[in-house]
Amino acid sequence: MKRRSIYVLIATILAVLVPAPGRFVYGVALVLELNLIMLIGTVINSLVKKMKLDELNTLIILIMMIAATILYRQIMILICPEVMLTLGLMIYLTPISVFSFGYIFSNREDPLPKRLKLNMIHVLTFSIYVLLYFLLRDLAGYGTFTFFGKAHQIYEKVIISPDNLGFFSIMASIPGALILSSVLLYIHIFVRNRFDIMDKVEENK
Repeated sequence: MKRRSIYVLIATILAVLVPAPGRFVYGVALVLELNLIMLIGTVINSLVKKMKLDELNTLIILIMMIAATILYRQIMILICPEVMLTLGLMIYLTPISVFSFGYIFSNREDPLPKRLKLNMIHVLTFSIYVLLYFLLRDLAGYGTFTFFGKAHQIYEKVIISPDNLGFFSIMASIPGALILSSVLLYIHIFVRNRFDIMDKVEENK
């Protein structure tokens, strides 16, 4: 795994994931937004390049990503306003996060299908990490499982009694979030490196 990718992941975790409330439903909302932003950003970047507007590239992409975020937020307000109210301005950190910019502006010379495939693989892999991170924080920190519920409300299922959480309740705090994110990041990097090694072996055959 490239060192730049590791720095991108660390910066995104510290800026977006750690400050977010440790509930699974908020993780799902952020993951959906991140995938949407990556998809739109990659397509817009290629279109701007074809239109030869390289000087305005960053500005145009940023405007389109913010516009997509506003649209996404309005749709999510109709589905579950409590989630958007809780996330607040944090929802706008995703389009300008290092993760989004790090991959959207990479490999600009490649054709759109190839760039889209690579970027979506990166974001989908990271999405698994994010969902696992929020699921563990929800279960260990609060003893619950949360998701989008009926009547525009958050569904909450108590899995573990709060009296039985003990030390694991630290996962609901910022220090616990840092500890958990560090452990999961190590696992994520280890798995990615194993896949990279397997790819190199296949190429050398």
